[in-house]
Amino acid sequence: MIEQLIFETTNKSFLRRKWEDTLIKSIKNKIPKIYHDNNQVIFLDNEKTIKKFFFEETEELIKSKKFIIILVPLNNFVNLISFLDKIDKLIDQDCKLILNYFNGSWKYIFSLFSVLGLIKNFDKSLFFSNTKLNIFLNCTNFEISRVLKDISLPFKIPFLTKLLTVIISLLPFLSFFSFANVFYLRKKTRNFKSNKMMSIIIPCKNEEDNIKKIVDDAKSDITFPFELVFVDDKSSDLTKNKINQEIKNNPNYKIKVFDGPGQGKSRAVDIGVKNSEGFFSTILDADLTVKMKDLNLFYSSISIGNGDVINGSRLIYSLEKNSMRFLNIFGNKFFSLLISFIISSKVSDTLCGTKCFRTKDWEIFEEFRADNNLNDFWGDFNILFSSSFFGLKLIDLPVRYYERLTGETKMKKRFFYFLNMLKLCIKAFVVFKLKLK
Repeated sequence: MIEQLIFETTNKSFLRRKWEDTLIKSIKNKIPKIYHDNNQVIFLDNEKTIKKFFFEETEELIKSKKFIIILVPLNNFVNLISFLDKIDKLIDQDCKLILNYFNGSWKYIFSLFSVLGLIKNFDKSLFFSNTKLNIFLNCTNFEISRVLKDISLPFKIPFLTKLLTVIISLLPFLSFFSFANVFYLRKKTRNFKSNKMMSIIIPCKNEEDNIKKIVDDAKSDITFPFELVFVDDKSSDLTKNKINQEIKNNPNYKIKVFDGPGQGKSRAVDIGVKNSEGFFSTILDADLTVKMKDLNLFYSSISIGNGDVINGSRLIYSLEKNSMRFLNIFGNKFFSLLISFIISSKVSDTLCGTKCFRTKDWEIFEEFRADNNLNDFWGDFNILFSSSFFGLKLIDLPVRYYERLTGETKMKKRFFYFLNMLKLCIKAFVVFKLKLK
């Protein structure tokens, strides 16, 4: 018999019912459509449904869920650490929990609501702060991967609710006054039974002199199972011939080549990922300004669960001489500050071409891109925005950045690309800060 989990009756108060309706509406569009369509999302709204799902359903059904939303506020749990410890052993490694708690700043207002009979079980509730929540989480295998600031009041008041929500989103220090905190939890550590293969996606255009070195470096420096997936994006030189020659010369290695549409790096990477076989994928620019051996660090970081998306950062180490022009450095730092503000998460380098993620997550990156009409030529911004929006944990990984040795940079129309990137940021600002999605 499972002991009592929460201090709550099934006869919910008016305020709780309104809160749950508001919460469900806010969360639904922040979960990828693919998971809704595949029945991989479940909402649990009371002790009975929680116990039935976690302790009576089959292991296969429980592990099939990728998003589990517990509507019962954490304030009402009898033993939160015990509960999280039990379900950690049951749910899938990539599952996200979406939880909520009533803000401690509302404690005295809740006292008044209790006197008026608008809420129940108030006398046993524990009111949380971020600090107090982290004390609990530090004793579990869970950590916060995203905090939602979409809800300022428990029910909708025309104009006022929207206004307060936008103000709190733009001025995060005012979240102290928000009714509740809503957040995603992810597992801190992963336990894979064997080393998973990583697909190294290499978009290239007119990089004939780098192809052999890419293959040789992979053979000598990579320490994990890998395949090389080249995408020749309508090169006018011998790039594709060189790749085919390397495929012929290295029959014991998995090397592929596909034709890109000639519409920029983002669409070339899309072709590569969709034709890859690896559990993980990483993007590596063909100019080798980030060294092949550094991909071992990306593999190690994502395979043990440090993050869901590993973003290379060239701006933490000192830059090598002549590796990056002054205007590029300025642009990188400008967009790093802007995007960090938009997604409420620190990103130190938004334009590093080396990024690593689970291959299956590419589909949700593409969903966000299509839903928000993000015509991102390079693709870096869309990965950052979409991973944050859907609650994936994004971390920076410092890498050394070197001068290109052969070929020409593709970042020539800098002012054009600057305007394109600024337009992408404005669209994301509307989604993240003005809450129009």
